Amino acid sequence: MTQARMDPRTKRRLSTARRVRDLLRAAIVHEEFPAGALPGEAELMLSFSASRQVVRDALALLREEGLVKRVQGTGTFSVASKVRHSFSHLHGPEPAMERVSHRILAISQQVAAPRVAERLGLLPGTECGVIEYLAVLGAEPYYACTAYVPLPLVGVVRHGQKVTEWYAVYEAAGFELGVTDQAVEAILADDDAAALLEVLPGAPLMLFERLVRDRTGRPLEYAFARVRGDRIALLAQLPRQRWQRRPHQFAQEA
Repeated sequence: MTQARMDPRTKRRLSTARRVRDLLRAAIVHEEFPAGALPGEAELMLSFSASRQVVRDALALLREEGLVKRVQGTGTFSVASKVRHSFSHLHGPEPAMERVSHRILAISQQVAAPRVAERLGLLPGTECGVIEYLAVLGAEPYYACTAYVPLPLVGVVRHGQKVTEWYAVYEAAGFELGVTDQAVEAILADDDAAALLEVLPGAPLMLFERLVRDRTGRPLEYAFARVRGDRIALLAQLPRQRWQRRPHQFAQEA
């Protein structure tokens, strides 16, 4: 059975709608709409030189992503602004309006797995502390984390519920944080993560794997944080290094 071909006009309309969707999403992420209210359809049509159907298609795509909702008789509103997480320094979520809190779910100790021992600089067979906690924005879960720490630091991280920025728990204990290694990848929520983060299994998440050190380079924490993909936008400034190329490269290719 062959797939029905889409009408070229419909294909162009949907392509335009996706571009409008991307621009509107960026405006939502950067909180450019006061009080979260999007402009009306007529204003959006004028702003994007687009038809009413294109605007409606773009808004429908945003509703499918869970970024906006339609309030009958009032307009369209962003449902939840994303946390803008810049990669300029080590920090937790920095929302402008929502309170950040941490819920310690479990604290235990176990023999460090080989990778954990290597990351924390522990001898094989050494025990480490394991902390499971949930970061919450307002009343909504933001990320779930499993953190491994040397045993002497278990008493420090027990106070994580008292700080609004997780890494402040180390600074409050007198540690001066240094360089942190961090890797980020896109994953899907398993059943446990979905239950903790109040999303559906298979929902998109961002996985942050990080190794936190103090100023001397001593490891303090090795952790895996699963962040709701619908609540985070990663921001970075990327300087351009001088690109070395062979002389006349493009002339030869021409």
